[in-house]
Amino acid sequence: MTSLPSPHSLGVADAVERVAASVCALRTRRMGTSTAFAWRSGLLVASAAAVGHAPRVQIVLPGGEAVAGTVRGVDAGTDLAVVTLDGDGPAVAERRLDPVPRTGDFVFAVGRDAAGLVHASFGHVGASGGAWRSWRGGQLDRLVRLDGGLYPGLMGAAVADPHGQVIGLASAMLSRHHGVVVPAATIDRVVDVLLAHGRVQRGHLGVAAQAVPLSAAMRAAAEVDAEAGLLIAGVGEDSPAARAGLMLGDVLVAVGGRPVPTLEALRDLLGADQIGARLRLVVLRGGARSELTVEVGEQRWEPRC
Repeated sequence: MTSLPSPHSLGVADAVERVAASVCALRTRRMGTSTAFAWRSGLLVASAAAVGHAPRVQIVLPGGEAVAGTVRGVDAGTDLAVVTLDGDGPAVAERRLDPVPRTGDFVFAVGRDAAGLVHASFGHVGASGGAWRSWRGGQLDRLVRLDGGLYPGLMGAAVADPHGQVIGLASAMLSRHHGVVVPAATIDRVVDVLLAHGRVQRGHLGVAAQAVPLSAAMRAAAEVDAEAGLLIAGVGEDSPAARAGLMLGDVLVAVGGRPVPTLEALRDLLGADQIGARLRLVVLRGGARSELTVEVGEQRWEPRC
């Protein structure tokens, strides 16, 4: 985030110190050093991209002691990973759930490097909005966008308000140009799922697509009332879509009897409960209606930096 002066600067050092008591450095052989912080007793949250495929990580505690941690699950859709510690962990972060952050609110991110040194970055909320879905399919309870990027090492940092109450986790993986805060409510929900299953299940077809308008003639040929469909621009090798016979240039207009005018609409239809289900696809191919049957697969995002 950009370093900006703040009317709340009085007492900020105390607030940083309060948050830092929960913040650790996280090291993996392949991904290097990032940040994690205590969300529950003996349990840390971190960036999924920073953890990568590592089943075990090294944690540098606030007191400087290095301990081992076990990765209990990762979800690239929300860029969250859960790590449990071998031994005692740091103090649990004090959280803020309400009121929700507003555009312009002063916030700061706190990280820790491999040597145990605390780093803080100060800025403001650049945008605040309602629930949204990341490009990787993760559902976040609220949009909290920072007013700039994140410094190296602050992936997974605790983002807090001027009182030292944590509002979420800093991620650079969910937006191209801005740091994003994964909200506390999202963290709680995803942590429960990762502890139970090790991953968050999401259905997928394995296609790249873009929305296109449907002309009156196209709607008549497809026998639908939708104003738009999805032009198939890519089909993954050995994906559910490929096995169903979906092809480049097809226009997907309905899935399971429901229109899909946007990618968001398609993702909404492919929840965890649909994995393994056989759904009827209506497509326009060469201007003519065609029907295919697809078995919904499970999305397997591989977290990368």
